[in-house]
This record gives sequence, C-alpha cells and structure tokens, in this order.
Amino acid sequence: MKNIFFILLLISAVFNADFLHAQKNRTVKSNSSARADSIKLVSQLRKEALIKRQDSIYEARELMKEKRQQAIDERNEKLEAKRRKKGIPLTQEIAVGYRIASDGWSFFANRGILNIDDPEKPHTLFAWIDFSEKKNPKEKNISNEVFSTIYPDEPKPLSYKYGKINNFYQFKFGIGNMKPISGKLDKKNVVIYWSYSAGLSLGFLKPYYLDLIVKEGNGYVRKFAKFEDSIKEYFLDPTNQGYILGGADFTMGIGDIKIKPGLALKTAMYFDYSPTKKIFSGIELGASAEIYTQKIPIMAIIKSNNVFFNVYADFRFGKRWE
Repeated sequence: MKNIFFILLLISAVFNADFLHAQKNRTVKSNSSARADSIKLVSQLRKEALIKRQDSIYEARELMKEKRQQAIDERNEKLEAKRRKKGIPLTQEIAVGYRIASDGWSFFANRGILNIDDPEKPHTLFAWIDFSEKKNPKEKNISNEVFSTIYPDEPKPLSYKYGKINNFYQFKFGIGNMKPISGKLDKKNVVIYWSYSAGLSLGFLKPYYLDLIVKEGNGYVRKFAKFEDSIKEYFLDPTNQGYILGGADFTMGIGDIKIKPGLALKTAMYFDYSPTKKIFSGIELGASAEIYTQKIPIMAIIKSNNVFFNVYADFRFGKRWE
C-alpha cells in the first residue's frame, strides 16, 4: 500500500514538475514575445520619429531653399527692372521749331520713329508739317510820314511794301529720313545727321492791298485796292505822284485767296544735342526746293516763277521716349 502511495506521489510530483516546467516555458516565451514586441514597437516608434524628423528637416530645408530662391528671384527681377529701365532704347521723338530761309520763314513740327532693329543701319523716319511764307529779298517796309503831317485829321496810313502784289503762304507736309554720320545718341552728346525729305505743299496766294489815291470821274478818291492792270499806274506810282498812301490791314484779301498746289523737297545737315537722355535741341542747315503747278506772282517788279530754291537754318527742341 505504501509502495502504491509512493508511486502515485512520485507520478504526481513528476506531472507537477512537467506542468510547472511547461508553464514556466510558456511564461518565458510570453515574456520574450512581449519583450520582442516592445522592442519592435520602440524600434518602430524610433523609426517613425526618425522619419518624421527627417521629413521635418527636409521640409525645413526645402522651405529655406524656396525662400532663398524666392529672394534670389526677387533680387534678379529688381536688377532686371533697373537694367530694362536703364537700357530700354528710345524709339519715339517729337520736335517743334522755327526756320529762317533766304526767301521767307517757317514754323514746323516733326514726329519721328527711331529705328533700332538694325544697329548697323540706324536711322530716324519722321513725318513733318510746316507753315511758311515766301518773301522776296527786295521787299522793304515803307512808311508815309508826310501824309500825317499834311492831313493830321485823317487816319494814319500803315506801312507798305512797294511792288508787292500778293502774299504767298504755304502749308506743307510729308515724310523724311535722318541718317547719323557721326556721334552717338546719348546724354550730353552731339550727333550729326544727314536729313532728306519730300512732301506736298498747299500754297495760299492772297492779294496784297494798298491804301491808294485813285482817280474816279473828275476827282480822286481814297480807297483800298489790290493790284490790277486798270490801276497799275496808281499801285506802282512809277512817277512818284503820291498815289500810294500806305498799306492795308492783313484781313483784306482773305476772301480772294487762291490755292496753288506743289511739291516740296529738302536736304540738310542736322546737329543734335541732348542735355538729358530724353530732351534734345538741334540746329539744321540745309537747302530746299518747291515746285508749283503755276507761276506765283509775288512782286510786280520781279519776274514770276513756279520754282523756288532757298537755303535755310532752323532751331528746334523736342523730346524722346521709349
């Protein structure tokens, strides 16, 4: 009986030992698995933190890089804007001036376009308008001082030009070109151009009136009259009989204006000076010709002609822009 009990006790001890060993092994395995999971979790967390840190550093670097590039771009844009502002070529100009010629005077205006497409062949194409008057070198103002002394109660006569029978004005317009010969278009620099142009001329021939003493019937009357063959002896007074008292107001004869069409040609040397980059002044010395379809009578004592040649000098000032 004791032996049986001992055997059972031994079997129970062995079973409990196996159970405890198995339980211990399960506990160890469970702890090892938990530890491994914990290590894996920590490693994963570290990895994720490292990735996030790397992403943050990358984003920060990218942001700094973007800001740096933006600053560079802004600086380059400012430099380019300054460069463009400084380097934008001038392509437009306008000028007005006064011209004195050997046969009259003119007021004129030019509107030009500077060609910059071909640096080897720079030039300025321009349109021009001109208002002028033709005068004869023999025109001289004469005043009748004796009349006021003899007839103090009569209106004082205006001065007049002996032999003049018409005023001749012209409105001209056309196109031209200027080519630089020397110099560079820049601030405080002189550029010499060769200029040539052609256009149309509309001539306005206005009769010239005189204040005359003219015979009518058995007596003489004072009247304003234009030149006609019937009163030629009074208008010219070749024997100095005192028929000419003086001149007449400019408005007389406006209603009798006649249009005389023609052509206008010019060639000249132009000297351009720019005190600043956009403001300029200049002097032009040249010659011009005008050809009309009919003869233009200006002086009764000078042969009429339909062709006019002259030399001239003008002064102008103007502005250029981009």
